[in-house]
Amino acid sequence: MKILLALLFLLGGPAAAQPAPALPAEADKPAAAGGEKGTAYASRSPVPAYLSLAGDLGRFYMYANGGFNADWYVGYNNSWIVKLPPVPAGAYAKAYLGAKLGRAKIKSWPQGWDKTPVPGKIYMAVSQEPSFTSDNMYFLADAADLPLEPLSNDSLEGVDSAQWFWAEVPLSRISSEKPNYLALWSVSRFFTASSSSPIVAAALSDDEEENVWLNRSIRGNPPSGDGVLETPISGLKPALAFKLVPPNDYKVFIKGFMGEVDAEKIVVFFSAIGEDIRAAWVEMSYDKFEWSRVGRYMFRPPYSCSLKRENLSKDLFYLRAAAVDGLENTGYSKEIAIPPAQKGE
Repeated sequence: MKILLALLFLLGGPAAAQPAPALPAEADKPAAAGGEKGTAYASRSPVPAYLSLAGDLGRFYMYANGGFNADWYVGYNNSWIVKLPPVPAGAYAKAYLGAKLGRAKIKSWPQGWDKTPVPGKIYMAVSQEPSFTSDNMYFLADAADLPLEPLSNDSLEGVDSAQWFWAEVPLSRISSEKPNYLALWSVSRFFTASSSSPIVAAALSDDEEENVWLNRSIRGNPPSGDGVLETPISGLKPALAFKLVPPNDYKVFIKGFMGEVDAEKIVVFFSAIGEDIRAAWVEMSYDKFEWSRVGRYMFRPPYSCSLKRENLSKDLFYLRAAAVDGLENTGYSKEIAIPPAQKGE
């Protein structure tokens, strides 16, 4: 027997970023988004500044969306390294490392026909010298959350274009006086070839400066020691970037959170209102204090997903919706209670 829950809640998202000085600067001065290549960002403007070797993040369309991948995989046995110029001074509240990733693989042949993503965690690191340690590495994304690579002979849930993923870092980790080196790699032993690994996006470039390298000597560890800058790459730039967020009071609101529950699945619907919503998801809790995400990220509306009851608890639990905007402010809905599964279900 199908139970219908139609619950509607309005909620203002919590806590936008609190004002805090990030880098010593004259906050009134506009900051250059690409070092010396023109003024594109004023630190008092309520928009984030993005800093990459391509300048325009829209140029990172190669490899990670489909077609020829050029072996640009994120690996256990290779690390992409870029050298970004000193960060333009400004009154920033938060800083993030990011990479544009896509084409995660599934556990298919020869392991059997399994649509589960190949497991693996991806990390980034930042340093003012071309050497990285566990002290300056940060978890970026799990391969299970990345867009999947499409199949030519079957359909997959989770196929999408490449997306940007971000990891917050202390503002003290980045420099406005020295170059900033970024590294991207994986700790997964499964990620040793493009046939099993996610792909990082790339952009064409005529920049003649040596500022991109590939290190094939790592084994799941941050690139360190002598010879970190192993193989220079010219003509192409990987999609590694900084995102600098100014103080702001923006909020994210979740509206219309509803759940339809039956013996096999729970279907949820909601809307997210905010400034440049970049992702939404659903969370689960038993006590309304500790929450964990269930299901995949949703990168664009309409926000709706089905959760298999067999993957969730048969006891009473709670669900809520969440979303994050481009300024990294997160909002949550009120929770809804999911009743225990009836006997025989």
